[in-house]
Amino acid sequence: MKVIILSLLTTLLGVLIFLNISLNNAKTVSNQIEKEYLTYQYTITKIDQSGYYGEGKDGRRIYIKKENVNVDDNLKENDTIIVYFEKDNRKDGLVKVEKDF
Repeated sequence: MKVIILSLLTTLLGVLIFLNISLNNAKTVSNQIEKEYLTYQYTITKIDQSGYYGEGKDGRRIYIKKENVNVDDNLKENDTIIVYFEKDNRKDGLVKVEKDF
């Protein structure tokens, strides 16, 4: 009887340790996803073979290579996009591009 109770308690302890480790890993991943991003809105002004030219309402201009754009719809001139940059690395920290509806 003591052996059965000891086995059950050991199994329960193992499950609790496993759950603790799994939850800690999930928290780490979610913290990495919750980075802060800088977002800018641009209107596509010109499209060439390798990328898109855009201009913001404040006159800010951008060029984005097509390989960095993974938007489901084909972008056309005069489409509005939202560009996400890493907060600490705006120059080379392009994260994603979304079409603004």
